[in-house]
Amino acid sequence: MTEIVLAVDEVEFVKELYPRVREDDAAIERYRAAIDRLPPIVVARGRVLVDGFHRWQAHKREHLTTIAVEDLGNLADVEIRKESIRRNASHGRQLETSDKLKNVDWLYRNGTRDYDELADLLSITVKTAKEYARDARRDEVAERKADIWDRWLNCEWMSYAEAEKATGVSDKTIKGWLSEFSNALEFSEPPLSRQHFDLWQFQKSDGESSYFGKMAPQIVENLLWLYTEPGDIVVDLFAGGGTTIDVAKRMGRRVWASDLHPSTPTLPIHQHDACEGWPDNAPRKADLVILDPPYWQQAKGQYSESHLDFANVELEDFYAMWDLVIKAACDHTDRIAYIIGPTQLPDGEVIDHATDMLAAFRDNGWGLERRIIAAYNTQQATGQQVEWARENKRLLKLYRDLVVMTR
Repeated sequence: MTEIVLAVDEVEFVKELYPRVREDDAAIERYRAAIDRLPPIVVARGRVLVDGFHRWQAHKREHLTTIAVEDLGNLADVEIRKESIRRNASHGRQLETSDKLKNVDWLYRNGTRDYDELADLLSITVKTAKEYARDARRDEVAERKADIWDRWLNCEWMSYAEAEKATGVSDKTIKGWLSEFSNALEFSEPPLSRQHFDLWQFQKSDGESSYFGKMAPQIVENLLWLYTEPGDIVVDLFAGGGTTIDVAKRMGRRVWASDLHPSTPTLPIHQHDACEGWPDNAPRKADLVILDPPYWQQAKGQYSESHLDFANVELEDFYAMWDLVIKAACDHTDRIAYIIGPTQLPDGEVIDHATDMLAAFRDNGWGLERRIIAAYNTQQATGQQVEWARENKRLLKLYRDLVVMTR
């Protein structure tokens, strides 16, 4: 232990490491009267207060600029808390019952699970230590359940046995937890955006997003409501900004997503080129595959300059790459939904991608289940473009085609 002098204002008080619920104002005033005879306060890591809060406050009230300090060195937070408890228990006013409960709860949540150690540290019985840790244990189980549910939805495991091996929780327990989550009533309720016709229009905005070409979450909501059940597996090979992930998990569907250029590290989007076949680490069988590829030249250069990007190739190559994706996906699901907007060229010619892209399915023996018009929620043209359309007797597009195919 090293004794040094520290500026009073440099002492760092970390509330969560302090073992008392409240300070004792009377003790601070007593120490002010004996300021010259007080022992040094105790810190760790050069300035983090361990013991001597009331002495430190007495110095502040006396407007002193420096204080004698003993530095315990580079202690972790848990060790600081424990040392603070030990020192508060050995001198001055003893910790209150509320202090002890608070300390057991904090220490348990931060990794101290030995009830004998907790009892000895706080001068309580083991039974009392267990009682004080009750809320922490309950919250720990709730957090563990929520974590396993989230990882299950992310398709980290394909079986209860795999989940048990990865988490250390028995497969029987995991099965019960997942059943509890998946049977939640909210997953059986239709989305507020539910559609009843094959023209999909939504009252509210799609939501703000800086990601180019973001698919409306309401489209995913309706696809999942119509074609999947809670617990089903959804695969998205063009994950983009992660809309499918967000919606699927909110609706209790499991989801595996990838993209050539994952947009964010905060979502479980795997890096994968959809043209290279079905991803090795994806589920072997999906209940629904959702494909939202770049809309050819409409998205040119928006995602990358790579020649592997659907948006940066010639039309013939675009369809050839699409054929590769569909050939692979058809072996791993019985239903695929894709969304694409037609391309309108400067001379007014319209390329109907949705129809052209059906050929890949027919080559694999698949048929059309449904074709839906998904209208944009906002005007997709500038005033100049509208004026151009009027003058040249052209139509501007305000929709995407949503096509559902089945084996």
